Amino acid sequence: MRRKMSFKKGVSLLTAGALAVSVLSGCGGGSVQTGGKETPQSGSVQAGNGGPVTYPVPDAGSFTFGMTLSTAWSDRYNAFDEIPLGKELEKRTGFDMEMIHVENKQAMNLLLASGELPDVISYNFLANYTGGDAKAIQDGLIFPMSEEFVKENAPDYWKVISADPEILKQVKTPEGDIYGFAFILGDEILKGGYGLIVRDDWCKELGIDLPETADEYYEMLKLFKEKKGAEIPLCINTDFLGSLLNRGIITSPFGLVTMDMYVNQDQVKIGYAQPEFKKVLEWLNKLYSEGLLDPNFATLDKDTITANMLTGKSGASSGACGSVLGTWLTTNKDVENFSLAGTKNLVAKKGETPMYGHYNTDVVGSVAVITTACKDPEKIARFINYGYTDEGHMLYNFGIEGESYEMKDGAPTFTDLILDNPDGLTIQQALSEYELAYGNGPFVQDKDYLLQYYKEDAQKKALEIWGENDAKKYKLPRITINAEQSGEYSSLISELQTYRDEMVIKFIRGEESLDHFDLYLNNLNSMGVERAREIVQKAVDEYNSR
Repeated sequence: MRRKMSFKKGVSLLTAGALAVSVLSGCGGGSVQTGGKETPQSGSVQAGNGGPVTYPVPDAGSFTFGMTLSTAWSDRYNAFDEIPLGKELEKRTGFDMEMIHVENKQAMNLLLASGELPDVISYNFLANYTGGDAKAIQDGLIFPMSEEFVKENAPDYWKVISADPEILKQVKTPEGDIYGFAFILGDEILKGGYGLIVRDDWCKELGIDLPETADEYYEMLKLFKEKKGAEIPLCINTDFLGSLLNRGIITSPFGLVTMDMYVNQDQVKIGYAQPEFKKVLEWLNKLYSEGLLDPNFATLDKDTITANMLTGKSGASSGACGSVLGTWLTTNKDVENFSLAGTKNLVAKKGETPMYGHYNTDVVGSVAVITTACKDPEKIARFINYGYTDEGHMLYNFGIEGESYEMKDGAPTFTDLILDNPDGLTIQQALSEYELAYGNGPFVQDKDYLLQYYKEDAQKKALEIWGENDAKKYKLPRITINAEQSGEYSSLISELQTYRDEMVIKFIRGEESLDHFDLYLNNLNSMGVERAREIVQKAVDEYNSR
């Protein structure tokens, strides 16, 4: 049975008011780094009263598996179990996956509301389901796992999550349930990977250093316009702008950690409701009014941004280290004198450390959950457990030995099938057929995957530069809003962020005078911004008490 469900747009979405989680795409035996600590990678281990899980599982049978289609392979395959990784996974575990694919999160939320649940669902409940994983348990969608259940039926997963108290807290609800099988970032280097990108060949030609301060960045954009003929020096859209603001990439020079929520000594703060946010908007308004920021940033699409950066119409933008910086470098690899570099998150004075930047918690993205429709959760837990074994770790991070990777000097090394695909596939497309580390899944991501994926020196340098910040000090933990307050919080945060986003565009374009910024703050207060902060504060306090 192979089912591909396709729910079209134009229907109501069960939107999530939960805090958004940004995820970037990114061995062997021994150990892997988890949150900067050594976390043993397990094989078939005995934990609690449960025996080791051996693969393939005898008489495993079949189960239904729901997930969104991956754009990285959906133009070539109809379902996950048709790609080489899916076929190999079935062979090694003994299970037959009956795939139920949906197109996007809107369709997934419709599936969740339909009452016809598959046995397993891979989904980012925290970001896309109102109330997150805990509310999905309360709503009767997710089968809640106790510690004893995990010890008995998924001992390899238990060994990973129990080795680090912080990770164990991140995979639990306030009620103490383990909500599912998490995607875990196995090293600090995997937690970054997004920032400012500039034509460094232009900087060299103009005799200027890569910018560090807001003033230097402004001067660079002016030179790009005046000396290099860039029609649109800085080319970003509202999604890119939101990333720069929420990830604090351009806020430090103005005394603001981030536009988003953050913690300072365990106290929750909301950046867009602070007076310092006005200074950030004044700087952006200056760029806009002087023709340095794309005048169409509010409506621009990603393809236009890419075209502008590749043709020299623009000289500065932002993006992820792999899917943006790496793709642009690969596309223009034969263009003479074309070079890109990631630049430091902006600061007020040269040499300072940015207060914030793109930084993920240990547990991010989609989680594989057993649903309440599953008739044999114990057996399905053994299937998902595979990703946390030594063998599963290698498969999900590197693929199939002899095809997607080979062992060289004791290290897994991607083959030309991945790095120089004969069919013209990008690295991400080729990887997507053989492993899950390019995205996420139920396993611990390995840094050695990422360092090979980022094959250009410019990518590796950008990853290093973007990681030089104090975001870990301010990062909001992976909290769960109390189920009883999730509806109230969802409504509050939706209205607040909608109003904020509308006003940000108006302030930048000069449609609303920044002299009215205090009125904006007053409106946020009247809309309940403090109540939203209190709810998140309660969740942070609960998380810290676990």
